[in-house]
Amino acid sequence: MIGIIYTTIFLLFGRVLSFTGPKKLNVAACSRSIFSSHNGLFATVVNKNGVDQNVASTVHSDSSSTKSELEQFVAGIRSLYQDLEQGGGSLRKEMHDGLSFTYVAPSSSNNRHSESNNQLDGQWRSQKPITHDADNNWVDIHKQTTKERTLLSDSSNPPPLMLYLPGLDGLGISATTQFDDLSSTFELWRMAVDKSDTKLSFSDLLNSVVRFIDDATKSRDSPREVIIVGESFGGLLAVAVTMALKASTKYNIVLKGMVLVNPATSFDETQWEQFVPFLTSLRYLETQEEVDDSGNFRFRELTRQFPTPYSIIGGLSLAASVPSQKQQSNILDFILKNAMNDTPQNALSMSSEGLRILAEYLPAAAVEHRVLKWLPVGTSVVNNLQRLGNLDVPTLVIAGIDDNMLPTKEEANRLAKVLPDCVKMDIVGSGHFVLDSVNLTEVLLDSHIDPLDNQKPYDPIKDWTLPPKDIIDKVIESRVKPQRESTSPVFFSTDSVTGKRRKGLSLVPSNDKPLLFVGNHQLFGQDLGMIIAQLIEERGINARGLMHPIAADGFSATRPGDEPSIRKQKRKWEFNDDVSDLFPMFGAVKVNPRNFYRLLQTGQAALLFPGGVREVFHGKDEDYKLFWPAKTDFVRVAARFNATIVPLAAIGAADSLNILLDASEVLELPFGIGESLANFSRNATSARFDVDNDEELSFDTSTIDPKDKQACQEMYQDIENELKSDIDALLQARKDDPYAMDGIKRTSFRRLLGKEPPTFPLESLRPSSY
Repeated sequence: MIGIIYTTIFLLFGRVLSFTGPKKLNVAACSRSIFSSHNGLFATVVNKNGVDQNVASTVHSDSSSTKSELEQFVAGIRSLYQDLEQGGGSLRKEMHDGLSFTYVAPSSSNNRHSESNNQLDGQWRSQKPITHDADNNWVDIHKQTTKERTLLSDSSNPPPLMLYLPGLDGLGISATTQFDDLSSTFELWRMAVDKSDTKLSFSDLLNSVVRFIDDATKSRDSPREVIIVGESFGGLLAVAVTMALKASTKYNIVLKGMVLVNPATSFDETQWEQFVPFLTSLRYLETQEEVDDSGNFRFRELTRQFPTPYSIIGGLSLAASVPSQKQQSNILDFILKNAMNDTPQNALSMSSEGLRILAEYLPAAAVEHRVLKWLPVGTSVVNNLQRLGNLDVPTLVIAGIDDNMLPTKEEANRLAKVLPDCVKMDIVGSGHFVLDSVNLTEVLLDSHIDPLDNQKPYDPIKDWTLPPKDIIDKVIESRVKPQRESTSPVFFSTDSVTGKRRKGLSLVPSNDKPLLFVGNHQLFGQDLGMIIAQLIEERGINARGLMHPIAADGFSATRPGDEPSIRKQKRKWEFNDDVSDLFPMFGAVKVNPRNFYRLLQTGQAALLFPGGVREVFHGKDEDYKLFWPAKTDFVRVAARFNATIVPLAAIGAADSLNILLDASEVLELPFGIGESLANFSRNATSARFDVDNDEELSFDTSTIDPKDKQACQEMYQDIENELKSDIDALLQARKDDPYAMDGIKRTSFRRLLGKEPPTFPLESLRPSSY
């Protein structure tokens, strides 16, 4: 019974938002890091069980509180399907038997982003459409859409027309969370195919969509901008429609963009064409299923409580292929909760009702027809390299990386390479129902499609803002906290008058004038995240790193090869396993003279490592040695803007690893390894400045003339000497730290006593000599 309930719950919502639990910490026995700092110097609302909180609000008045959560949920989903079929818009244009297009009027901006506006409670559901047949004049339709939009907006210019093409269900239940926002930004139309239709061919669909777009736009005086959004099968159809529109000059449109959501253009790489005939043949074992003259299913009262073989096997097949791991986890949580709070008889009854919804809205005959008649024809039409290569329409591919129904991850890469103007967006942790994880309106507005023509070039110096606090906390929890627990960093600052040290960063100067943190780059730059996080948390200083181009572009971007580059778009504040995602998010910019100049010119705090990659990848017996250039450029630029320079000394990383080979010895490695690394190095741009911060006895540059080379040289030398002195002082004081070199001992102390182990006495850290 649990298996049936699982299948039912997934098929009814497949909509559960993902939840990731805390990851286990893998503690390494590494060296303690010590820092000295000188100064004076919309988604669906989900509860803890992963289930929509507002499900009950969709149940009709006869659904009282005595009904179980599962009963309310099933009733809500059936109601949702009925609205997709019969309502969900203010206008409906019938184009073909079993095929229509519904206009979704804009929702009120006051309520659009409320918590109740989820999949089961969108404002679009309250709209009841006026139906027009295929031959009706579009003048009246344009008048109504214009009238409805002007009630909410003073703009006389029509927004781009957006057409949403659904997957094989023909209704687009997976996109319902998006309708309110999309309809408020665009003139949104959605295609719908009758659930029982087995007559429409792929050619009928293609021609009907092309005709609809032509009819909807040709009555306008000027060319109309059109955006086509296709999900799953709809993504395949969207490509074919775009090809047809681009092949002719008679259409009065501007194809503004195309959005492909887990597109079924990769259908020919799957086994569904072989599996579906077996699955749908199970309908011949059914005795209770009948179809009336209208194509609706009837179930005999005595047998309606039992699911059909097709619905069970089909449900299990989809449940195994569509949800992501996160969705599966939330579904199981929901099942276990209801299994404990509900009677077995009621749970079985509701599961049967859920499987009836599958049989009703994905009937076997329709599924067989669509899989065998639509998808193979569609892929043969669109998967032509020459046609794809000529499709110069701005395209965004949104890919659920955990899609088990289609090889979406690989297909997104293929399309990004083949289509001339294509950008992909990978949604990590999402499966085939990827639209649960994104706000499509926000994604589109941020994309290269620029649907409203209001994007301005992004200035990384002036336009950057610190992420919201919840994002900062999330990054610190997932990235910085594990480092802190394994290395137990300790921070000190220095009084610029007395030279005495103080634990913490309280003596670091505030950013009321330009700040420049200048430090030594530790081995592999391991301490960068901890330094930036500490400055944000303790001092509210957003130190903006100057990063090497390799880190800025991603390491794979520097490697030689003939593969076309893949353009990517990320959701705002998104970060994945690639640490390079976090660099620009927290304000890092490529290291070059212009960026360095502009950061100080605009009064910001910059983080610079003059030793660059040479210090990061230092060799044997070079621990904590500085490799600074002879030029004094950073002092002269700092003096130009009266910036305060804060030396930052750090130790610990070099003691965590033993360096076995120097760079020259690495290049001599056999089996092509040395040659490969040499090629990699030649393809990397050399950087004079590199990024990091954290040490402070400040140097006030307002007292020197940036044109005075001698004064700049003297301050440059003073800063370098101070940094060397601080590194030596830290190394000497660390000898009095009983936990400095023993990660296991520190971890044991923390777990037993619940606090950080003590470090060396403050008196062990000799005062600054400057």
